[in-house]
Amino acid sequence: MLPALTSLVGFAFCGVLFRRFVQRPRAYLFVWGLGLLWYAIAAATEALGGAFGWSSVLYRTWYLTGAIGVAAYLGAGSVYLHRDEPGFRSLSVVCIMLASAPALAGGYLMVGFFGLSAAVLCTVILSTRPGWFAHAVFGALVVATVLAASVVAQSTIDRSLLPTMPDQVVSGQAFPAGTRALTPPLNISGAVLLLFGALASVIHFGRTRAQPDRVLSNVLIAVGALVPSLASGLTRFGITSLFFLGELLGLLCILAGFLLSASTRARPSPSPPG
Repeated sequence: MLPALTSLVGFAFCGVLFRRFVQRPRAYLFVWGLGLLWYAIAAATEALGGAFGWSSVLYRTWYLTGAIGVAAYLGAGSVYLHRDEPGFRSLSVVCIMLASAPALAGGYLMVGFFGLSAAVLCTVILSTRPGWFAHAVFGALVVATVLAASVVAQSTIDRSLLPTMPDQVVSGQAFPAGTRALTPPLNISGAVLLLFGALASVIHFGRTRAQPDRVLSNVLIAVGALVPSLASGLTRFGITSLFFLGELLGLLCILAGFLLSASTRARPSPSPPG
């Protein structure tokens, strides 16, 4: 029931974000909406898998949306939100580059080289056309998603490692190690960019004492992204009872941050005196 509730809430607020994007086109709303859509679809696969059993289609869908897509697209949304901050853009390049290290260290050179190539491309864009930087990051993410989808679609699945009970937590272990190597570069970069976004807002507020709501919105989004990761980490120690609750609480924090950010930017600036 918890994954089903998480999915319903996710789809509902995804619709809200896309409607706001149509009314007031802001790229960060669209990209965050995509991240939220992947969140909702992943939760739906967990609900369906728990109720009717896991199929290959459900498992591949869960992996592509939940394990690969959510954090990466939420992080890309933060890049759009802070697109006018040179320091954040430079940190984003460093983040993308370092996130490729696990794949290279594990011997998965194609994955690692793609991450490094994306970092080099973003560096060139940052040096020549800084206004296009956020678009370059998003474009690289879309290409990475398409390539990952192709790999996931063709990978074999060890069905003996799929959950067999409704309360069992799904993981990527049923895929070969080469497929699982796709996850860290996207997840690490997305999660770190979310944290960078929250930190950038805190620093901006400390320097200018302006836009306190923006600080809170970024912190809520970052916390919301971390809660499911922490709940997932606890499953490695046999603590699985908090996983589905962590997904729901994380989603609620993310949505609160989204709505607060949107309302803050939609708020008219005070008129000058006189």
